[in-house]
Amino acid sequence: MTPARDVAQKLGRRLAWWGGASVVGGTVAAVAGPSSAVRAFGLQSAGWGAIDLAIAGIGAARKSEVEAAKLRRTLWINTGLDVVYIAVGAHLAYRTPSFTGRLTRDDAIGHGAAVVVQGAALLVLDSVHARQLG
Repeated sequence: MTPARDVAQKLGRRLAWWGGASVVGGTVAAVAGPSSAVRAFGLQSAGWGAIDLAIAGIGAARKSEVEAAKLRRTLWINTGLDVVYIAVGAHLAYRTPSFTGRLTRDDAIGHGAAVVVQGAALLVLDSVHARQLG
């Protein structure tokens, strides 16, 4: 197994764990949360977790060889996007836009906080694994 393949597999396993935890925890919070902010946080977390699980599954099913340079470039691009997610989530939580009445203040805080948490987790995963590739 190439070092790039090893890094990709580690990343996939860690992303699957994070995604699974986000789906389970998010679903519990979305269904049984004591406030609309907690329910919004849970809904957003479960959605991100489902996407993370799908990405991990696609990566696990991949049979072709992983190119280190291509994976490194992809992970660094993702790291930049993760910073954007964090900024957008912080904006949503802090500025609490209503999107023409579709979100309450508490909903905006919950959704925004979840995007910050998900973006931060992905930032760690992507940057750690990109550094492992050199």
